Amino acid sequence: MMRGSLAQDLRLLTDNPKYSDIKLYGCRAILAARSEVFDSLLYNGMKESYGNQISFPTINSSVMKVILEYTYTGSVKEESLTKDNIVEAFCAADYFQLTNFQIFIMNTLQKRDYSENYLPELLSKIVKTMP
Repeated sequence: MMRGSLAQDLRLLTDNPKYSDIKLYGCRAILAARSEVFDSLLYNGMKESYGNQISFPTINSSVMKVILEYTYTGSVKEESLTKDNIVEAFCAADYFQLTNFQIFIMNTLQKRDYSENYLPELLSKIVKTMP
């Protein structure tokens, strides 16, 4: 089998039940290494530490796939962020403490000129996440 770059090879592991050990189809070690939130959920004695399933009822599956792609590879394909999921992806990145992904999303919003349509909604959601 031909191998690609590290990011390409890890992207193949995203949401792939063949290589996964928890129900959201991810590898505990990679998720925990890349996100303090996953680390706390999976290795700090929380109920998720003892099972093989994590539920994120406020995050839809398309956004969770984008989060997994970023968590595994440190990047996302531009087409993974759409008008339908970009605001929710920003909020999920905040939940998982993926600051660099939030910056990437903001840059994507500016580059695609979604600012006029999505900036007010995004700003209101950002304000809600602030302490």
